[in-house]
Amino acid sequence: MRFDEKKGWLGIETRDADTLQNAFYVVDSQSGKLMLADYKPKAGWWSGLEDIYGGCLYLHRGNNQQYGQHEGIMAINAVSGQTLWEQPHYSFYGLADDYLLAKESDQDLNEFVYLDYETGAKIPAALTLSEIKSALSHFQAQRQQQSKVPSHYPENNVFFAELQLFLQEIINTEAVLAMDYLETGRYFVIGYYQKQPDSKYTYQVAVFSITGALLLQEKLKTDATGIGLDNFFILNDTLILSKNKDSLLGYGF
Repeated sequence: MRFDEKKGWLGIETRDADTLQNAFYVVDSQSGKLMLADYKPKAGWWSGLEDIYGGCLYLHRGNNQQYGQHEGIMAINAVSGQTLWEQPHYSFYGLADDYLLAKESDQDLNEFVYLDYETGAKIPAALTLSEIKSALSHFQAQRQQQSKVPSHYPENNVFFAELQLFLQEIINTEAVLAMDYLETGRYFVIGYYQKQPDSKYTYQVAVFSITGALLLQEKLKTDATGIGLDNFFILNDTLILSKNKDSLLGYGF
């Protein structure tokens, strides 16, 4: 899953367990509308999602079906599924303010190519490795202002004990195993595990106002056998919950 902070969209990759064929979906985080559904690239199972930004999916191909090494970049319109451009001999490296950064497959690791977002054409540029890393970090920091992911706290973490005590006092529940925590200026979210009688676990989230009032409880997974990640996040002020790994729920507070 990748975030398009500019559009407020989610890019999602799924894979069929039997055929290994993957498919791509794009969801509007505000409305829940499917912008793109069940898009299947011709490259087969060794394609994958690198990023989504500005309404464009960036996919990679693989030059080795056994090991899945990334090679090639495909830019796909995130609504129509139309291929906008393709560069088969470059590997995706990252996005910056004004260009897509790529590497030529047979070149030195520090040799980069700068591609135009919209056309895939080469852009003349000459940056040092330090300048490249700085540009990528700066752009990523800008994007992350619109998205938030929770911090994860295992059972032996000090903050786990504090959250565990809070849940006991406010909603009378015993949390075990690990917890996820995400805070905004208006509310905070705690994801926690409860032990089932069969020694498996239920994963739930509880949303509280900044003053501690309970706003929402939602069960996201039952019969879990261990710890999972990526259960919830925030994109453009929408709290998005991943339920049973096959559906998304969006909330605004």
